[in-house]
Amino acid sequence: MATTALGTWRQPPLVYVVAEFVISPYYSMASQVPRLQDSLRSTFPRTIEARELIVDGTESSPQPLWQLVSADQMHGVQLGTRAISLHATSYAQSSDFLSRWAEVLDAIQIADLGAFVERAGLRYIDLIVPSEGHSPADYLADGLKGIEPEGAHSTSAMWSAAFQFDGSLVNLRTAAPAPQGFLLPPNLNALPLNKPAVMHEAEKRLKTEQVIGFVDTDCLKEIGRVLDASELLAVYTEMQKLTSRTFKAALSEIAKGEWM
Repeated sequence: MATTALGTWRQPPLVYVVAEFVISPYYSMASQVPRLQDSLRSTFPRTIEARELIVDGTESSPQPLWQLVSADQMHGVQLGTRAISLHATSYAQSSDFLSRWAEVLDAIQIADLGAFVERAGLRYIDLIVPSEGHSPADYLADGLKGIEPEGAHSTSAMWSAAFQFDGSLVNLRTAAPAPQGFLLPPNLNALPLNKPAVMHEAEKRLKTEQVIGFVDTDCLKEIGRVLDASELLAVYTEMQKLTSRTFKAALSEIAKGEWM
């Protein structure tokens, strides 16, 4: 069982990272998977087959997914007809994660898929596990705390905003406290990876009906061209900086004092 912490902070709250790009529908992906699997096998030796339900208008159809997972089950690549992504529950620092993503991008380029990249995304999930005497809201900047009517106490509080950065959009969503029973954002399609220490701690709190929270920071950028690995990696490098800047702006002094 993994008990790692993600990142270089003293007590990092980071638990899950996803880099993904959405592609124009690629219905022959199944024929390309063997080459990609062979290219990435040394890093991702385990393969899991899955399916996702795609809804187009009123029609829905299941489409195949292939999940290539590392031996320690802390990183996984998901290949689909609509998107390709790298998921991680182990994260030493941004350069390490981006170098792993570069390996995936290079493999895709060498396989010569000719995939048309519609949009790039980079998403970080951080969990708020409050220390003794604190609530999840104490870890957020004052502007994100909302209200609390006299005589009441908050059982869930969610806040969201979108920030434009010269061609990139960063969506920030916070839950402090998170809705009862929710460990991660409900729209996160997580891979079956090992869980880091903070996630195990948050699960224990949920079992005893104690509150937690999360910060969901998601950067998006429209691409609109055939995949070029080096160009796309440069885009993700800039997106990581914007995501980090936005996340830090959401934190209170209490959060910075405990985590950084």
